[in-house]
Amino acid sequence: MHYRRKTLAQAIEYLVAAMTVILCIVVPLYAKEGYNQIGNAKFEAYKAVMMTGCTGLLIVIAAYIIWGVGEHKKMHMSATDLCVAAYLMLMEASVISGGFYKDALWGCYGWNMGLMSQLSFVLLYFFLSRFGRYHRMMLTVLCATAAIVYVIGILHRMLIDPIGFYDGLNYVQKAQFLSTLGQASWYGSFLAVTLPVGIGVFLYSHKGVWRVPSGILMMLGFCTLVTQNSDSAYFALAGALLIFFMLSAGERETMCRFTGALTLFFAAGKIMYFVMQINPNPELNPDFVTNIMWTSGVTWVLFAVCLAVTIMLYAMGDYSVLSNLRSGSSKKNTWAYPAALMRKMQKIVPMAVIVIIVGIVLMICMQTWGMLPAKLADRLSGISYFNWNDEWGNGRGKIWRFSAKIFSEGSLGHKLFGVGPDCFNSYVNAYYGEEEALLWGEKLLTNAHNEWLNILINAGILGGAAYIGIYVTAIRRFMQNHRQNILLAGMAAACMSYMCYNFFCYQQVLCTPFIFILMGMGEYIVRQTDKRRYKDGND
Repeated sequence: MHYRRKTLAQAIEYLVAAMTVILCIVVPLYAKEGYNQIGNAKFEAYKAVMMTGCTGLLIVIAAYIIWGVGEHKKMHMSATDLCVAAYLMLMEASVISGGFYKDALWGCYGWNMGLMSQLSFVLLYFFLSRFGRYHRMMLTVLCATAAIVYVIGILHRMLIDPIGFYDGLNYVQKAQFLSTLGQASWYGSFLAVTLPVGIGVFLYSHKGVWRVPSGILMMLGFCTLVTQNSDSAYFALAGALLIFFMLSAGERETMCRFTGALTLFFAAGKIMYFVMQINPNPELNPDFVTNIMWTSGVTWVLFAVCLAVTIMLYAMGDYSVLSNLRSGSSKKNTWAYPAALMRKMQKIVPMAVIVIIVGIVLMICMQTWGMLPAKLADRLSGISYFNWNDEWGNGRGKIWRFSAKIFSEGSLGHKLFGVGPDCFNSYVNAYYGEEEALLWGEKLLTNAHNEWLNILINAGILGGAAYIGIYVTAIRRFMQNHRQNILLAGMAAACMSYMCYNFFCYQQVLCTPFIFILMGMGEYIVRQTDKRRYKDGND
């Protein structure tokens, strides 16, 4: 019986790997008719792979569980496991609370983030967290696919179209769509999830065989990030870099690579600006941060500072060439890396980031209420992000205000349990149809354009808390164990990047399945690490 169960476990591992590899290739690259209804095409592909793969997997897993009856093994559930399980149960409760049973099953047309999609995310997490033995191979496939997507995205910004998706499109449409993913904001969401993985391997790998390809992926990611023209992507990168700084600052070598990566990022902004001038798109108007990356002198200064710090950190190591240049001898380098100070910075920097964010929010509020000094207010008036109104953030000001209103006016049941997965539009049509028509005309308001506000409305306070808990516990768990496996740092950063990016965006098929895949892989790695620790402790 034990042999049969072991054989079934191996079969499950193969099936999980096969399904995940297919997802990592098909979903980013597949498009039925170019950019025409590309989001729906990708979801149909995702749905087909998941329904086929999960059917076989659930049958084999059922047999695996039946053959394991009688084996008294303690079931270990991590905090992330519990949050994922609670999230699914609370999503089911939200279906009952909302009452939009038909709409809740698959969700709003074009987004399709209904109960079945939420179930698929949870299954991906548990499949990979328990049977993710071949996570390195799966991750390699995902990164290779991401590299292809990035290259096409870079070429598209140069108006070079190797795949024929731009045929028949005008300059305005070419500015809106990228690579094999479609809309630039959807492209940015995939970038926000996958790029931190490449950065993480580059920063922490001790083998050149991994550092070189990960460095190439990282540089491709930087080049496409500074050209895809979405300020949300910079916010996502900042979140990922915060995680990497906290994990890198204590050691000279990793901090040297970190500042080196920053140097490459700022260099990418300048390089891509000049490259894009060869064949510019006249309708591509750079967003606020993108314009800074391309043309501002501030980013030249930041590039110079990062380069100088990288050289200094490199010189602190035992490198004979630099030692000879400095001292005229081959004597070992005696410069000391201030490890103690940098460990303090690991705590200070996150607090400083929080203070800065709070300060910016206060400045926006004071600017809106007319409470700032005249000179400062006049200077900030030229920066759209400091002037809160309905058009703030490409119309998010009006959407967030309306979304906050419908949540505050909801019943106690809706506040606690929500209106149902991806039922935002159904709820608005049922209770606020006339107001929606006045504000947006014939356009449909399908979600809050802020995943955390959206989940608060769809899943309620309880479901929202469980959902946020998934990411917070995963980040904490991966950071605590990152020294045991270099992949965990990138996975923690990807979770933070996703959270930051989707503060301005939403769940969809090009990002949410992949972050659950990464979290499942990370949980598997930590569980295997815990098993080895337990075994070593009992030897």
